[in-house]
Amino acid sequence: MALDVLIDLGFTYDSSIFPIRHDRYGLPGATPEPNRLSAPSGRTLVEFPMSAARFLGVQVPVSGGGYFRILPYWLTRAGLKQIERSGRPFTFYLHPWEVDPGQPRIRVGAFSRFRHYTHLGRCESRLRRVLGDFSFTSMREALRLLGLLTA
Repeated sequence: MALDVLIDLGFTYDSSIFPIRHDRYGLPGATPEPNRLSAPSGRTLVEFPMSAARFLGVQVPVSGGGYFRILPYWLTRAGLKQIERSGRPFTFYLHPWEVDPGQPRIRVGAFSRFRHYTHLGRCESRLRRVLGDFSFTSMREALRLLGLLTA
């Protein structure tokens, strides 16, 4: 149903599937490659899954966000290199607040505080580093090069 809503709204591609095990989201076992999904209506939408790399048999998220701030940079870099070597493009994202260590602090529980505020002061320098270590393009262009989107 959600795919049909996205298609009705004019979306031709999406990046909602995360092929990992997580307490709040994720679809373990989902294909990590960009692919075409069929909606209940029979229409299709291109899915560009969030990036995860396999380490010791476990899918580890390496697509950015809190994982980029919390996990060691070498792990993110190794995971993105692994995906790159496979010939697949990878997704990478950051929320704007993740490069603002001076943001107002909201009173939340310890786990939420850890997920939200850990290593905010390092994020900008890590972002500069990942931008130097890899080549980037738009999601649309990557999907076009794979033949999943036209124009």
